[in-house]
Amino acid sequence: MTNGIIYGSIAFSILITVFVLGMARKSGAFGMSKKKQQLALQLTLTGTKARAWIMAIQPTGTVVNMINIQCDVAFRLEPIHGGQTFDVQKRMLLAQTSMPRLGDVWPSWFDPTNPSVFAVGQPNAITPEQIALFREFGIATPYDRPQG
Repeated sequence: MTNGIIYGSIAFSILITVFVLGMARKSGAFGMSKKKQQLALQLTLTGTKARAWIMAIQPTGTVVNMINIQCDVAFRLEPIHGGQTFDVQKRMLLAQTSMPRLGDVWPSWFDPTNPSVFAVGQPNAITPEQIALFREFGIATPYDRPQG
């Protein structure tokens, strides 16, 4: 009888752990899945370029590693070569130390046949590559001089 209780407790603990880890993985707590990474890469190669304006940021209540907050982020995508703007939303992890602000603009790529499929280039450091990417999308950087 005692062995049954012990084995049952161990099995239950393992089941709960597997369930919690599965939910954390599904929520994106461990970063993007390989499938999402491949889709994002494909969009950067073949998608339509757009500027992604941050319109709203809503935390979901999930915190990862005591620094990354999972948020639902609303974007307004503005195709850089013309076309109608449209609104989309993405659930993503944002670092508390570099939380974006409403009105920030990031580079973005979307599938013109299904505009709800999109990727954003979330800035993480000011590097020469990132400055060049922002300039390619017509997004001002701290190093750009005002015209006038």
